[in-house]
Amino acid sequence: MALLDIMIPDVREGVTKATVLKWHVKAFDRVQEGQLLAEVVLAGQPPVSVPSPKAGIVLVTHAKEGEQVRVRDALVLLDVAEASAYSTVYQEHRPPEATPAQPHPMYDNPGTPRYPGGPPSFMTQFDERWGGG
Repeated sequence: MALLDIMIPDVREGVTKATVLKWHVKAFDRVQEGQLLAEVVLAGQPPVSVPSPKAGIVLVTHAKEGEQVRVRDALVLLDVAEASAYSTVYQEHRPPEATPAQPHPMYDNPGTPRYPGGPPSFMTQFDERWGGG
């Protein structure tokens, strides 16, 4: 597992804080080299795009949208070694396609009586005593 921390860029001297404006990825997303990860705003600057320097899998996003973070702090943790293995493992362990649920002959048919052979005796006693139906 080769991990890579992607830092908030230092585009202007003297700026120490940045705000995460928008995330374009979330944890466990697979990203390509150059793909946009996030947009951050440094004080008095237009938004700065943070691209991925390598292909990999996003393991952690270190801040939430709107959260203020320090410049040069880690923004995203990427696993760059597993990027190629990810698609192979996913293909081998892909869950089976879901089949549509079949209607239940008793419960999904409005014309079916509640108790096909008549209610059990304890239910009849209950209904008579407490007025159930």
